[in-house]
Amino acid sequence: MVQCIKDSTSISFVYIVNRHLRILDGDENHKNKFLIDALNQLKINLSELGHELYIIEGEPSAIFSSLAKHHQINKIYCEKIISPYEKDEEISITQPDVVSYWDSSLLNIDDLDFDVNNLPDTFTTFRKKVESKPITVTLNKSLTFPKPADLLNIKSCQLPNYKNTYRGSVDFLNHFTICENGAQSYVKDYFSDNKALEYKQTRNELMGNDFSTKFSVWLAHGLISARQIFTSLKNYEENYGANESTYWILFELLWRDYFRFLHFKYDRKLYFPFGLKNKEINETSQDNIKTLVEANTESSFINAGIRELQNSGFLSNRMRQVLASFIIFEMKIDWRIGADFFQKYLIDFDIYSNQGNWIYIAGYGTDPRGGRRFNVEKQKNTYDISNQYEMYWNENT
Repeated sequence: MVQCIKDSTSISFVYIVNRHLRILDGDENHKNKFLIDALNQLKINLSELGHELYIIEGEPSAIFSSLAKHHQINKIYCEKIISPYEKDEEISITQPDVVSYWDSSLLNIDDLDFDVNNLPDTFTTFRKKVESKPITVTLNKSLTFPKPADLLNIKSCQLPNYKNTYRGSVDFLNHFTICENGAQSYVKDYFSDNKALEYKQTRNELMGNDFSTKFSVWLAHGLISARQIFTSLKNYEENYGANESTYWILFELLWRDYFRFLHFKYDRKLYFPFGLKNKEINETSQDNIKTLVEANTESSFINAGIRELQNSGFLSNRMRQVLASFIIFEMKIDWRIGADFFQKYLIDFDIYSNQGNWIYIAGYGTDPRGGRRFNVEKQKNTYDISNQYEMYWNENT
């Protein structure tokens, strides 16, 4: 955005609804609701600045080709996304010129002491390398938008009106405006008391607003950046002190970067059935997929997790790992089907983290230990000994 403003005399804002990726007027799930809320608020915010958000349905290459032909649009500025589908989509746009920028990581790729294509295969080695020198970030200053480039005769598609409210561990979203200002307010609120000082002790809990940061719901939609969160974290440590818990928030941001950088190194291999390994994958039973979708497994604890995902669009990090392990190792479902299942529902879906975590747990990634198989009963007795989580989601959905 900053470079676009600097380069341009006029700009327009376009969001494309590609039905091959997402059908907003289909299932009324919370992932779609969040996006719709964000787009509606972005329209309002841009209008206050004298601009319009054009929401157009169709194939990006065809839409941009038409805009270039009929409206003298000569450049597209966008975020560079290096997962396979998005890379192919960018390549398919032949006109106008596409100018894409990598901007979603905490660490600047150019600041790394190694070529990103030579990323260490283990997270610990990567983390120690980047922590060997101070981590610094630079935030861009606000700039004034150029005048609007009016797209005459272009009409935005009508977004559906979802009436459902946010539930479960993300019901706090009902009290925040879904936009950059809302994200900033949320982060400010999180760092206003001792939640960050206790994060490491609470992060494995299953329910509630405060046990984890929930920054991911804002990060996944670009409503706040990892660098902004890092800056708020450092300011918090200066005012309240640093401890193992505040460090662990940075630790999680580094995991997020690691999964991003892994895509530079391995690219499409991360999406192969056998990932980076030469071993067989599960032959998936359609009956098992039906059992998963209907939350009708042999474990009521797992069923609660499935229902939380489907009915709230969120899962704790602990439950994501337990559920992924169960789908892969107990239900014998192809790990990529599990990854797609999460993608369908998660408000905070992030292609890099989702793919990275699933391939890691399945044992087809870089982890030398070959996967993570969780004992469901042990997890249940450790994190839901009171049965509160299981009862809530099995009885209220």
